[in-house]
Amino acid sequence: MINLIYGAKGSGKTVKIMDAVNEKCKGADANVVFITDNDRSLGVDKAVRFVNVKEYDIKWDCCLVAFIKGMLAANSDNTSFYIDGISRFTKKPPEELEELMTELEDISAKFGVDLTLTISTDNLPKFMMKYV
Repeated sequence: MINLIYGAKGSGKTVKIMDAVNEKCKGADANVVFITDNDRSLGVDKAVRFVNVKEYDIKWDCCLVAFIKGMLAANSDNTSFYIDGISRFTKKPPEELEELMTELEDISAKFGVDLTLTISTDNLPKFMMKYV
């Protein structure tokens, strides 16, 4: 399943996703992964696998898909991914992320993982409405 948190820059999306990841971490039987392009842990629980995409040179959507699949191949206990600022580090505006969202949907279905994403936009593209 994919969940989307969206809103204008500064509207509290990062706080919402941090709260969600920390809540998921409580009592989680599996690994929780938080992916962002920020150097700071942002208050994410220490039990969460914190990943800064800058350290792994993830700059495009295809790299992100491969990275997530690699994390799943290395550890099938990774069942929840939280991705903060997906449009920012893939360098694509929301309306150009349809292919990526389809890929993430396929990953979710095939591997049974949940993905929660944040994206900065006031006007969500129609194809993303089903994730809200």
